[in-house]
Amino acid sequence: MTLWYVARAAGVVAMIMFTLAAALGIVSSGSRRPDRRFWFQYVHRSAAVTGLVLLVAHVIAVIADSNVAISATVLVWPFGSGYRPFAVTLGVLALYGLVLATIAGAARGRLARYATFSRYWRTIHISAAVGWALSVGHGLLAGTDRSTPWMLAITLSCLLAVVGAGFYRAHTYAPPNLVRAGRAR
Repeated sequence: MTLWYVARAAGVVAMIMFTLAAALGIVSSGSRRPDRRFWFQYVHRSAAVTGLVLLVAHVIAVIADSNVAISATVLVWPFGSGYRPFAVTLGVLALYGLVLATIAGAARGRLARYATFSRYWRTIHISAAVGWALSVGHGLLAGTDRSTPWMLAITLSCLLAVVGAGFYRAHTYAPPNLVRAGRAR
């Protein structure tokens, strides 16, 4: 039972950490104040790394748990899972998206001097948002506690946090091209 508890706890807290990272990423990317942006980005990255550590713990605990019919092969072929194959596939695709965003983020400083990478950075970083959304779907479909009131409250809170951050950014920050156009007058 210990592995089951570890898997559940790590999965839930990873989703919360990725939600924090997503909300702060949304809010901080439009900030014009360097000091504020620095701290938002620092907490954004810290939450993302913490989420990844917990995600790894979740995956290892699920695979190591002998009471669950999930093997390491699901990381390559998730539809082959004996346990809720669609939900497991969402989780594996979320893992791929989050790892891709992590690798690109870790390399961003070194690759920023290349114009091609800089042009595609936001496109690559979208994989983190897709990974977050898929992880929420995975939790709603695969989790053993998915229909309990406390888990539904956590999931709804995660969704509201990211949507709220999106609304905040949309209504608070002007796009850079409008800011420049306003200064030119």
